[in-house]
Amino acid sequence: MRKARSVLVTLLLGAIAVRAVWWAIAPLVPYLVSGLAIVLVLGFIYYRMTKW
Repeated sequence: MRKARSVLVTLLLGAIAVRAVWWAIAPLVPYLVSGLAIVLVLGFIYYRMTKW
């Protein structure tokens, strides 16, 4: 019984930690996606210009 309780407490703490990390990262997701898109477009333009 003690082992089952400790496993459940560990799972609960892990779920709370994952939720807290998501709350910290979620506002940054749109900025990360738009930054990645900008880097990809600029990289593609650079690749096309230096291909010759």
